Amino acid sequence: MSTKILTILLFAMFLLFSCSDTDDDIIIIDSGGSSEYFLNNQTNKRIIAIFQKSESLGLGIDTTDILEINTSKEVFQDFMIGVNPMPTDSFNEIKFFEADDLDNPILILSPIQNQDWTLKSQDLNDSGYGLSTFEFTITN
Repeated sequence: MSTKILTILLFAMFLLFSCSDTDDDIIIIDSGGSSEYFLNNQTNKRIIAIFQKSESLGLGIDTTDILEINTSKEVFQDFMIGVNPMPTDSFNEIKFFEADDLDNPILILSPIQNQDWTLKSQDLNDSGYGLSTFEFTITN
């Protein structure tokens, strides 16, 4: 094969494989929000919370570490595209137990109600989405 034909074939292959579809150059941004959830133990007992995540999160079960007396602790974070998650978006149920008695819940949140949570802070960007911090306080 002559050098001229080889050069033309290589040039044609270069053009063929270097052409880009303009759709590949488009950046798609899906805005979303995130939430942090804190539990505030204002009881005179050490508490453990067992929570069931929402259906959209697969209904998984998770457990907190011990929540000491008069402390607030982050227990979960959630992120969703196209929405700022609320407690009802993240949790299906939360059961609170004394740390020494995991057989008898002292409080059950079922169903979850957004109004039971305090919105501690919210940092939204221009899209209207951002970080929200919620806290639920358990008292005697």
